[in-house]
Amino acid sequence: MATTAEIAIPKSAEDISPSWVQLVLQKDLPGIIITDVDVKGSINQGEGFMSDIIAFDAVGTRNGTSQRYSLVAKLTDFKRPFTIVKDWPKDFHIKIELIEVKFYSEAVPELLSVAIPGTERESKPGKEGQTPTDSLFLPKCYFAANDQDSKVSVRVMENLKSQGFSIKPNRQPLSRAEMMLVSGALAQLHGLSHLLELRSGKPLPEKYDWILSRSDMEGMRGSISYQYQTGVKEFSTAFPDQADLMTRLEKIDPYREILNLAVGPSSRLKVLCHAHCWGNNIMIEYDGDMATCVKLVDWQVPLYLPPIYDLAFLFLCNTSWDVFHNHRDDILAHYHHILQETLGPEESSGLRNYTLEQLKADFKADCLHGVIQRLARLVVLPADPDLVRMIQEIQKWESSGLRNYTLEQLKADFKVDCLHGVIQRLLRLVVLPADPDLVRMIQEIQEWGVI
Repeated sequence: MATTAEIAIPKSAEDISPSWVQLVLQKDLPGIIITDVDVKGSINQGEGFMSDIIAFDAVGTRNGTSQRYSLVAKLTDFKRPFTIVKDWPKDFHIKIELIEVKFYSEAVPELLSVAIPGTERESKPGKEGQTPTDSLFLPKCYFAANDQDSKVSVRVMENLKSQGFSIKPNRQPLSRAEMMLVSGALAQLHGLSHLLELRSGKPLPEKYDWILSRSDMEGMRGSISYQYQTGVKEFSTAFPDQADLMTRLEKIDPYREILNLAVGPSSRLKVLCHAHCWGNNIMIEYDGDMATCVKLVDWQVPLYLPPIYDLAFLFLCNTSWDVFHNHRDDILAHYHHILQETLGPEESSGLRNYTLEQLKADFKADCLHGVIQRLARLVVLPADPDLVRMIQEIQKWESSGLRNYTLEQLKADFKVDCLHGVIQRLLRLVVLPADPDLVRMIQEIQEWGVI
């Protein structure tokens, strides 16, 4: 990716010139000479309101061969939000645009660097009209920077639309096949972020100070609560016969729930989550009617949370009752398979020990977060009978308690929390002296990745 020092930040489409595009591309495509740029204009009407996405084709030569690249420049647009939201905080707008710049410029190169060659990542040579890509589950980004004076952020990326990617029209739910692709993309994200954390030896929030923190969440508390309560009222209006369910939903504190997940037990593994995986943030490529590839876009609110957060969000905001009820286990199994494939055989701790049964149990335990996010979006994702049925099923999971506690989950929890037994034993060495058996037990617990 190009560095920012020598490249100006464009303020509008008029600033996208051949010389500027050449500077942007030359680090990833050494020897590139751009001779002409055809700016096609904005392509994101109705698909987000914080940026203007300007499509353009760049024509030139590289190593004596004619080349044509289909790209987009994503520019911060401070006016666009006010066409949708009356009171839009500019400081927050600047912050989350800068977060996406940091994500692409700092995190993405490091995430790709820990990918196992030949499995998750495949670099494809560019063909006419298409940029080369080694970007896994997200678009290839050539340049991401922020102007300190104007506060405008720019991201120059491959044009997914020109390659045949599209969002589902009219907020249509994802099919089983589409959910398989998206869950696999999330598994790659989660697996690579976990590998990166293990390689660096420090939690990701310490490595990347732009990941939304507890103080950021506290700053959004009012907005989170307002959106959720507005959604609950919408739900009540749509389904007045669900009085008991309404009573339960009204008692939920959405801020407290996500805070509990974010600052929960340190023994619970956390990963980098997309945290906004729905609607126009999911772009899918098709071969006829068959979904073949997916890219996740809009990385403006990444969170450091257990992986279940993304999965609960995905299911509740993107699926029908049929997919949620009848195909959930298959989709979770596919996610788990891609997660383990991404981690690779050499990794023996952390998420590598995360069993499918534990994943399913965690999904049921934490699916409330998906409910909260769906209700907060009822203005654009109206309540329907499928949502009622999903919430009713989740309600049954909560009420059944230990009846759903499987042997596999018990075994997994034992491994995760066995450190507490070690602590208690060491506190009692005066009366329970250390011996070789204790050493061997602690060594085995260490292999589980909790010490």
